[in-house]
Amino acid sequence: MFGNWGWNEQRAAAQEARLQRLLSKAERPLLVELGAGTAIPSVRHFGQSVISHHNGRMIRVNPREPQVASPSDVGLAAGALDALNAIDALL
Repeated sequence: MFGNWGWNEQRAAAQEARLQRLLSKAERPLLVELGAGTAIPSVRHFGQSVISHHNGRMIRVNPREPQVASPSDVGLAAGALDALNAIDALL
């Protein structure tokens, strides 16, 4: 990303294949997105794609941009560590 001339295409392809195998088994994944903003939306696009193609749900954690697309999803206006600690305390 952004001029990384040391990119290893074989490693990236292997990681993508593992991810696709994992997603093919997922029935209703819960995607937890930490800190992804709208300035570079690639992570947000990935998350939206996963939940729409696999009937999943999302918890989006972002201190300034926590908005989610569906009322079934959760947006938390917090930092990642604080949000994860709060979620952990509920379990």
